Parts: sequence; structure tokens; C-alpha cells
Amino acid sequence: MTVLALAVAVAFAMSFVACSASDNDKKPAEQKVEKPKTADTKAEAPKAPAPKADAKPATEGKDDFIVQVNGEKLTTAEVDAMLEGQMASISKQVPPEQMEQVKSQLQQMRGKWRQQLSDYFIQKTVLAQEADKQKIIVSDNEVNAQLKEYEQQVPPGTKLEDMLKQQGVSIEKLRGDIKNILKAKKLMDSQVTTSAAPTDEEIKNYFDVNKSKFDEPEKVRARHILVKTSSSDNETVKKANKAKIDGIRKKLVAGGDFAKIAAESSDCPSKSKGGDLGAFAKGQMVKPFEDAAFGQKINEIGPVVETQFGYHIIQAQEHMTGTSKTLDQVKPEIAKTLQEQNKQKAIKDYIDGLKNKATIVYGKN
Repeated sequence: MTVLALAVAVAFAMSFVACSASDNDKKPAEQKVEKPKTADTKAEAPKAPAPKADAKPATEGKDDFIVQVNGEKLTTAEVDAMLEGQMASISKQVPPEQMEQVKSQLQQMRGKWRQQLSDYFIQKTVLAQEADKQKIIVSDNEVNAQLKEYEQQVPPGTKLEDMLKQQGVSIEKLRGDIKNILKAKKLMDSQVTTSAAPTDEEIKNYFDVNKSKFDEPEKVRARHILVKTSSSDNETVKKANKAKIDGIRKKLVAGGDFAKIAAESSDCPSKSKGGDLGAFAKGQMVKPFEDAAFGQKINEIGPVVETQFGYHIIQAQEHMTGTSKTLDQVKPEIAKTLQEQNKQKAIKDYIDGLKNKATIVYGKN
């Protein structure tokens, strides 16, 4: 199991496994959990999840491992290698001047990452072991198809093999992880009963509680041109910036092409799209900008507006009134949501059942 393999595995597995981090931290009352007698863990090491009160103490093993599930171990070396690879990959994307700060933040996250890897290993292992018991088969063609999907998600100009190589892992190892996940999916498809359709009463109750989620707020679609300012600007710079934005507005009022002038003169990244900001609701922009955009007439070249970012010229292009949907309009959507929630709960219950039957031993580390 590798960092990249874990990442793609988790992304795929989470499409059918609804176990949040908080859920994974909980241990079912009857689960058989063992822990070594010695507990001389270093202060900075993350604590393993607490075993239940009547858990049997385990004898100290010779191997250095994080967790063992029915005899299958996740070793400390494996986890450390995953974390180091992940941290190295992230560090390559950080500007040199931010490196020390980022390294410090990553070190602080190690404990959380170790726990997540441990939780995922337990879940992955109990599913894989049960799939083998059920004699579930995954063909090479199925693995190849999933691998192809992963390859299509790799950024242009980059090969999946190169990304794996940076993490020190082979494509064969990734194929093995994919095979286990496809087995687990087949297992749950065969073992977890599809939930019944929600009742009209359940749908109505959901709608009543979440009605605001189905409301479409009032929105404005607008574009703007920005001349950036700073609180440290002296009077000369302030006057120059104000003169610049006033000159731009004169060109627009005279009929100048807004998109072209934005591309040439704006200090906002939206200049690449002619200043287009898309549609936004109230509360998404700073107040002076929002007030101007929602108060202007359509296609009007508005007055210069000052915010903490600088001077803006805004053109509102479309004003969309807010709407509220009725229960009948969203009933199919709610039914689908509730059925999916019920399905995910059934999956979680099934996985918890497998964990309950498993013998899980946490290492000293």
C-alpha cells in the first residue's frame, strides 16, 4: 500500500464506504481488540485508539507494527515511508520561502495521518479477507479498466508511472490495491441489501428541516476592472491609482470594449476572462462591491467603487431573482438522497460487523 495507491484507493472506496474519521475512531463494544502490555510510547507518537475495557492484553511481538488485523500487519516502516513520500511530494510544490513553515505544519499532521492510515488499513483488510472467504474474483480486465480511469485523472504531460516512482512504488503494487478494492465493492454489492424507498412522510420531514437548502438565492452576474491599492500607498501613489481608474472608466463610458480593456488594465486574475466574475449571491463579495453590483442597472458602467482591494469599475450583466422550490419539485431529489443515506448506513453496519469479528492488535508505535 502506498501514498498514491492509498489516495486513489480511498477516493474509489469512499464511493461505497461511508465511514467518517469519527466513526472509524469508535470501537464497537464487542470488538476483539488487543494491546501490548508495555506502553512506553514516546511522547510525540500518536496514541492508538483506546481498546474496550475488557480487551485481552497482547504479548509483545517481535515486529514493529502499527496495527495487525487477523495476523496481517501494517508496519511502522510502511507507514513512515508513506508519510515521508507524501511530505516530500507536497514539499516540491512549496515556494522555498515557505518551506520551513510548511514542514512544521506537515510534522504536526503526522499523527493524524498515521491514525487515518491505520483506520483505512483495518477497513481494507477486513473487507479483503472476507472477499477471499467468499471466493470473489476480479479479472485482469477489470483491474485494467480501473487503472485506465486513474491514468486519465493524471495531469497532462505526466505519467502515472512517474507519479508512482516519485513515491517509490511500482505499478504492480497499485494494481494489487485496485484488485482488493474491486473485490470489496463486489463483496458489499452482494452482501448489503439495498434499502427500501423512503416514505412520503420521511421525504416531507427532510424537506421541512432542510427547506433552505433548496432555495435559490438572488444573484447577479457581473464583470469588473480592478486597480489594486495598498494601505501602505503614499499620497502620490493613491492619486496615480485614482487617476488610472478614472481614465479607464472614461474609456468604458465612451463605448470602449469592456473585456479588452479589462484584459489590458485590470489587476484582478479575472482579467483573463474579460473581468467576468460569474454569478454570485449576497454575502460572497465584500459589502461595498456587493451593494454596487446588486444596485446597478443591467449593463450600466457603474461609478468607481473602493474596497480594501482597490478601485473597481463594475458592470452588472444579469440580475437573477431568488426562488423557493416546492416539495413536489424536489421530491425525487430528496428520495434519492435518503435512499443513499440508508444504503451508506447499511454498508457501515456491515463493515462494523466484520470488524467486530476480527482480532485487532495495536502495536506499541
